Amino acid sequence: MFFSLICICCFNSAFSQLEVGSNGNVAVKYSGNSTIKSNFSINGVGDNESCTSITSGVESQDVGLRLIKTGTVSNNNNYTRGIYCTVTQDATSPRMAYGIYARAYKGSGVDTSNGRSYGVYAYAGNSTSGWNYGVFGSLYGNNNGAGVFGSSSSLDGGMNTYGKYAGYFHGNVKSTDAMYATVYNTTSDYRLKENIESVGSESVDKIMKLNVVKYNLKQLSIDAGDTATVQVDYYTNESKILQRKHYGLLAQELQEIYPDLVYEGEDGYLSVNYMEIIPLLIKTVQELQTQVNNLTSSPKKTVLMEEGTWNMMNTNTTAYLHQNNPNPFTENTAIMCFIPKDIVNAVLYIYDLNGRQIESRNISERGNTNIIIEGNSLDAGIYIYSLIADGVVVDTKRMILTK
Repeated sequence: MFFSLICICCFNSAFSQLEVGSNGNVAVKYSGNSTIKSNFSINGVGDNESCTSITSGVESQDVGLRLIKTGTVSNNNNYTRGIYCTVTQDATSPRMAYGIYARAYKGSGVDTSNGRSYGVYAYAGNSTSGWNYGVFGSLYGNNNGAGVFGSSSSLDGGMNTYGKYAGYFHGNVKSTDAMYATVYNTTSDYRLKENIESVGSESVDKIMKLNVVKYNLKQLSIDAGDTATVQVDYYTNESKILQRKHYGLLAQELQEIYPDLVYEGEDGYLSVNYMEIIPLLIKTVQELQTQVNNLTSSPKKTVLMEEGTWNMMNTNTTAYLHQNNPNPFTENTAIMCFIPKDIVNAVLYIYDLNGRQIESRNISERGNTNIIIEGNSLDAGIYIYSLIADGVVVDTKRMILTK
């Protein structure tokens, strides 16, 4: 291939000057007294690190080196390669090895507000469906590493992966569409944490303030050219992300309650860390279970529910009647109910087992409310109580008074 490259260059540059240095190195289209450093160079003397060096300084030349592989592939040849690079090192060598080293970078003093830079630009297609890769990376050998490594910082030599990975990314990773995985693991080793403290008992109240919504995503336009004059759609028209309903929280609202769970991206939009909401839900369940245990373990004592627990039990828009607590009771008991704001008249009636009305209570409060029944005003026995809202019987339950 090296010999073919020389022939092509010589053919296309038939009138170019060919220089052979005293050290045996060859230069094409170069005339000067400097030592030719590369074994073979074009438009310059090359450098000591390169076997072959091509320097393109002509503005009209968009491509420094173009290799075109054409022709029909024979049946016994399954591979064609435009560029095939093999780098081997001595086992004792500590130096880095690059199969292909690519760099696209604007130098200092150059306008960096326009144009594009691609270290590697590759695309593939029209082969067997499912077997087209713009970039293919595979981890080779027995040592740790990554098939594809990406970094958003200036890690010229990468970093230790401490394991084997198909892909390893040092920095933020963003996708404009769905991401799929069998298992999601979040690093949570205590050795990587500091300022550790338990979450307080305010979880119920805060969780109750979260506003769960359903929504559709908007189609957005983003810059696709060197300037904002070229716009493309953020999502494809076939994307299910646009077609389906989504469920979640509004970042601006969550920011008022849990600001640490909201992040602002480089594009100015806010995002939510849903994974860390899960521990808060666990804490809420623990708090509710503790309150339930307190209620069930104290039958002789009237226990009024805290506001956060009450709201968690009933968020309906219709009237609701709870079982009195405690039941049975000897002194006092609490009958809890929920009255919507649009109810005009709400009354709690108490009857004995013969159907005689013993007492009635008009309920003026709306929302969650407690009605205390004093045992010393009644004889021991079984009573029936009913909630009637705007002439409609909401529910009927029994309570037991013991002496």
